Amino acid sequence: MSALHDRLKIAVGDRSTKHLGELTSTHPESVRRYMLGAAPSPDFLAAVCRGLGINADWLLTGNGPMKREDLKRFALLQSRGGELLQALAAEVERLTQRVERLEHFVQTMETRLRVASGEGVGSGGVSKGAVREPGPDTADPIGFIADALTKRPPETPG
Repeated sequence: MSALHDRLKIAVGDRSTKHLGELTSTHPESVRRYMLGAAPSPDFLAAVCRGLGINADWLLTGNGPMKREDLKRFALLQSRGGELLQALAAEVERLTQRVERLEHFVQTMETRLRVASGEGVGSGGVSKGAVREPGPDTADPIGFIADALTKRPPETPG
């Protein structure tokens, strides 16, 4: 029996051929043949990996962790310091961009709420307590909101 079949048996454990057939959409008789040593189809192997959370690289080659959930930890342990720092820097940049988009969204929503409530925004041509009515120059509601949008002052650390 091949190393692939040995790993397949470890991954499957004591599950029945009927259960594996349902899990992989494979006829139980085909599952039985695969488990006895016949060459399994790629679709069956892919379905086993999906259904049981198995790392396909481990199943096919024996490399890496058996469970897909352990892949990140394994990759981190195998990485060099420079690779980790580069990945960390990229993630910090991605999170910074998301926070900036979220801040812009919050500012837009606050402005819309002020305008809708008649409170005004205090700048951008709208005086506090007065809402500029859309006129010929503000017929576009998006432009009207964009015109009323104000920036928050940057937060000071501390």
